[in-house]
Amino acid sequence: MDRSDYEVDAPRGATSREWEVFVRTAVEEPLRHAGSVSAPSAEIAHEQASQLFGRDAAVLWLCPADETRRFQTEALALDADAGTDDETMDLDEMEAETLRGTGE
Repeated sequence: MDRSDYEVDAPRGATSREWEVFVRTAVEEPLRHAGSVSAPSAEIAHEQASQLFGRDAAVLWLCPADETRRFQTEALALDADAGTDDETMDLDEMEAETLRGTGE
């Protein structure tokens, strides 16, 4: 039986953890969010993130998605030129984005 013939009984994400990936292409540059990977451990997440996002990275950080929090002040606009009252995310939108992929 070929490896691809195996059926996985566990629902997606049941055996893996979501990891947010941050990279810095040069030591003097700020970290930037590059994406996310699913892996059961930090070591495997590092392997995946290195292959996907780390080609030009001088620094690579991994943060468990379910422990990563995003904070912003109400005054911080996502698009300063928009000029509307709904430029920032409300708390529900922010939490939904932060908890993406955690099954909540």
